[in-house]
Amino acid sequence: MEKKQDIRRLWLRKILKIYIYALFVSLGIYLVFAFLDPGLLSYDLRAKFHALAADTIIVTARALDPPVQPVVTGTAICNQVSGTLQIDLDWADDVNTYNYDIDRDNAPLVSSLINSSYNDGVVIVATTYSYVVTANGPVGPGFAISVPVVVTTPGVCEITAPAPVVTIMSFVGRNIDSYNGTPRVTHRRPLFTGTTSMANATILVTVGSSFIAQFLANSNGYWEWQPPYGVSSGSHVFTVTATDPSDGTRQATASLRFDTLKRDATDSSQKNDSRGNDFLTPNAPNQSVPLEFTLSVDESVMQGEQLHTKIVIGILKERYSQITVPIRYSVTDEEGTIIFGETRPTSIEAEKEILETFPIPLYIASGKYSLQAEVLLDTTSISRRATFMVQELPLIRLSSGESIAYADIIRQLGWIVFFVLILFFLWLAMFIREFALYMQGDREVTEYDLKRAGYFRK
Repeated sequence: MEKKQDIRRLWLRKILKIYIYALFVSLGIYLVFAFLDPGLLSYDLRAKFHALAADTIIVTARALDPPVQPVVTGTAICNQVSGTLQIDLDWADDVNTYNYDIDRDNAPLVSSLINSSYNDGVVIVATTYSYVVTANGPVGPGFAISVPVVVTTPGVCEITAPAPVVTIMSFVGRNIDSYNGTPRVTHRRPLFTGTTSMANATILVTVGSSFIAQFLANSNGYWEWQPPYGVSSGSHVFTVTATDPSDGTRQATASLRFDTLKRDATDSSQKNDSRGNDFLTPNAPNQSVPLEFTLSVDESVMQGEQLHTKIVIGILKERYSQITVPIRYSVTDEEGTIIFGETRPTSIEAEKEILETFPIPLYIASGKYSLQAEVLLDTTSISRRATFMVQELPLIRLSSGESIAYADIIRQLGWIVFFVLILFFLWLAMFIREFALYMQGDREVTEYDLKRAGYFRK
């Protein structure tokens, strides 16, 4: 009898050990898969890890006068007298805020605004717009983002086309009004930003006789430009001309004089501004665009697949025909953040098609993106932009045409693991209870045990 009980206890212990070993091996394999898999699961875990580290740093750091979150109000106004339709945005002043950035429908509208109000005149009737105001602090990277404000314009409003206007808002990240007199900087590649009253306007910028560039404003009329390489020291005049894409006679021009100061030749930022061997020798342009081209891309592409692009060259001055020039490609998200970029030397000629492919990394989230192609000719840069959609990579394709993405599996995997763990703990509790009852019965002698041992006779 004692031998049988010992055998039963031995088998129970073996089963318990095997189960514990299997549990730890399964958890180990799961963790290894989570950290080594190049897909969304490992990316999410690493992102959470870095976010936890960042939160720890922020908690232990000392924040100096953070900006106050703007509380924005928006009102749509139809002015029958002037024949204009606009949306007025307003919020309280904040002494801890250096300037403000405004996004409309997840795209930049204006940047480096120093006033606590803004009038958006690039709107149409019976349309809903969403605005987000970001307050930038004067010290470090401090900022505060407002709650989105949704404003709908009236369905009926007799308006006239607004006069074409283009404005230079900021220079090297500072509002133009914050400079005392002529801006003076040592930065050889200053960033210019501004707005225009014409959506998707064609923007032509020049810097004296040194640079000329052409590109497009976004649907909000926002534009920005940075010289492709360093501006020489001295006094310069930056001129921007905006042209209505539907009416070439509607134009607006603005200019800004600025000074670029000399710097030490060993300055590292000056080295970064040098053009290197990939660029042509700069010559004074003829103040006209020497190249016209169109850019088209795939409407949608899966994560991890190739994005196909096509540039079709139209007008091209003869002096640039059949020469190799750098074309700079960059992919940005809806907020304008550059995801990745690459410069490729390409031979150009009139009526030529330039086909390129770019791999879309697996870590890029699904959504809407833009590809910008910028052709650099001497001191001239011409850029075009096209949008495309990134879709999640399907893991399983069903016969009905539907697909299950990898991210969907991972999201459901969390719930599966959660329920499995719950079932395991329930089973473990029942096992512990039965084992405790067995051990209790093994220690106590009952009448049934004595009868089986032969101590009772009939």
